[in-house]
Amino acid sequence: MNKHSIRYVLILVAAIAAAALIVVRFDGVCEILSSVCQALQPLAVGAVMAYLLNFIAASLESRWFPRSTNVFVTKSRRPICVILAIAAVTLALVALTTFVGSEFKSVGSAIINGVSEGATMASQAIANLPGAEKSMILNDATWSSLGEKALAAIGGTDQALRIVAQTSGEVAHVTLSILLGMIFALYLLLDKDRVHAGAMRLATLIPSDEVRERVLHACAITNDCFSRFIRGQCIEAVILGTLCAIGGTILHFPYAASIGLIVGVTSLIPFAGAWIGGIMGAAMILSQDPLQAVQFIIFLIILQQIEGHLIYPNVVGQSVGLPSIWVFVAVIAGGSLFGLLGVLLGVPVISTVRTLLMEHFAKMDEENESAKCS
Repeated sequence: MNKHSIRYVLILVAAIAAAALIVVRFDGVCEILSSVCQALQPLAVGAVMAYLLNFIAASLESRWFPRSTNVFVTKSRRPICVILAIAAVTLALVALTTFVGSEFKSVGSAIINGVSEGATMASQAIANLPGAEKSMILNDATWSSLGEKALAAIGGTDQALRIVAQTSGEVAHVTLSILLGMIFALYLLLDKDRVHAGAMRLATLIPSDEVRERVLHACAITNDCFSRFIRGQCIEAVILGTLCAIGGTILHFPYAASIGLIVGVTSLIPFAGAWIGGIMGAAMILSQDPLQAVQFIIFLIILQQIEGHLIYPNVVGQSVGLPSIWVFVAVIAGGSLFGLLGVLLGVPVISTVRTLLMEHFAKMDEENESAKCS
């Protein structure tokens, strides 16, 4: 038996032993994997932030005195552009929060007043019913008893406090992950050339040159598909939000600009996002005029049909090179299998797979033609 055969036998034995260990200690392996995922969560968040911010930073770099050979300009170009990109995104989020938040304050107070008035009218109507004076439903003691029963149903005060503490811990963990992710994203953006060089050096560990070239080519195709998808999604969000704001203004809906902004931002989530923004917009209009809220829902359904059949497939589908039917299949299948993450990533993933398969089939056709000619 030669050295290569011995190596393959050892690798096979190690793989079988690892598989047997996973089966026997499956719960322990799951706990280890969960701990590793939680530890790597800030890095994953930072990598996503860096990838998204790099679109703005790279665009600014290409325009920040591109022909200058001054040492100070060349060395400060990247830090300045990264800071400007972060500042632009931060200002946009602050402006969005301030603009929409001021509207939600008045909307929230209107909704609370409406609910309070509705509850008062309902209580008066119940009180005027025959035999209502014998009912205990309006008695304060009855409501107190119901509150005690509800508290007992969730396990008493101690259990409620534990739920609050657990929720606070989860919120603190998510906040810490986001903060650490922002720091990691900043390092990635400032030192992305070295990160790219390290990734290329890591690729040299692949022994076969042909396999290495295929892996690098697949990574390039993936990056290209995801980049074009993000650009197309942003363009589609701007178009949909603008149409919603213009339509709301023409139809004299209250909060037309705010609702258009909300619908535009939430439509970054493919297909379902516009409905989320629409529900929020309907709630805002409902605080002013219930009839107009119904009219807005009808308007949004019509606009959503136009968006789903014309705008989204043509803008996003053309940006990633997918036919309309494939865009629809990617969103539906991705959402069914992986939830919100599948909805967000379904289109670029399908586009990447389709591009690689088309290249593979084209190469096979060329080889077949060459074989026939020879």
